[in-house]
Amino acid sequence: MSRNQRPNSLPDRVATDLRARITDGRWPPGRVLTYADIQQLYGVSRETVAAALTRLRDAGLVETRRMGTRLRVAGKSWPAATGTSIQDEITAHVRDQVNRGVYGPGDRIPSLEALAAEYSVSVATVRRSLSPLLTEGVLITIRPRGTFVANSSADVD
Repeated sequence: MSRNQRPNSLPDRVATDLRARITDGRWPPGRVLTYADIQQLYGVSRETVAAALTRLRDAGLVETRRMGTRLRVAGKSWPAATGTSIQDEITAHVRDQVNRGVYGPGDRIPSLEALAAEYSVSVATVRRSLSPLLTEGVLITIRPRGTFVANSSADVD
């Protein structure tokens, strides 16, 4: 413990409770942890959450894989590093939904705000995630109506 850390400080107490949730299985491997959720759960500041998560990261209980990815509980359910970010995951998921017909030609996909809430990311991340699909012609944007699946019957890879 460094000189600046007090024993039984607020970050220590938060880290202890989070450690218990992880080790007893209430928070299984692969569970995504967001600062906002932890802040709300414990009613603490972002700095307190960061300090608590640093303790858990140092203990190997939580990890991140790449810049911009969310923090997750460590464990075997999180696949080996593939170099994919949450942005890549969203792109792949939307592409898969188009290929499976969840969103058919001409269908409006959910708004940026709705997708951001669904994936627990920022609107900017969703916008960057949809950019490749717009460039490839899988999706089209009609301002101010929204983003739609392009009129194409072929699967998009």
